[in-house]
Amino acid sequence: MARLEHFAIFAADPTALKDFYVRVLGMTVVLDNSGANPPGYFLADDQGMALEIIGRPAGESNVDQRWVCHVAFLVDDVARKRSELERMGLVFETDTAVDNDAIKMAFFRDPEGNRTQILWRSRPLGQ
Repeated sequence: MARLEHFAIFAADPTALKDFYVRVLGMTVVLDNSGANPPGYFLADDQGMALEIIGRPAGESNVDQRWVCHVAFLVDDVARKRSELERMGLVFETDTAVDNDAIKMAFFRDPEGNRTQILWRSRPLGQ
């Protein structure tokens, strides 16, 4: 079976977005492509899942991603992480939060407008 290696998103300022994910969600820079055209970075969590940040070409816009895509991060405590992120000034969607025995999740947008989810599951996907 294939397994997901990374997910890629555009950024008008890839360095600032890289710094955001490193600072806010504890990602680690595993490949620095900041000298490439377009510039970018690969960030990874401690399980090896990676997020690629690619410099968005001038004139390209971010699409409205609400119903299309998002980046999801597992956390141990959604309420605690949400409070921490709100103290940093991030604003969460109010109509998409879920809080039950099986799953807890909340969505916000990163500084580039990419839709981002924090979640906890009672059982890992596929089990």
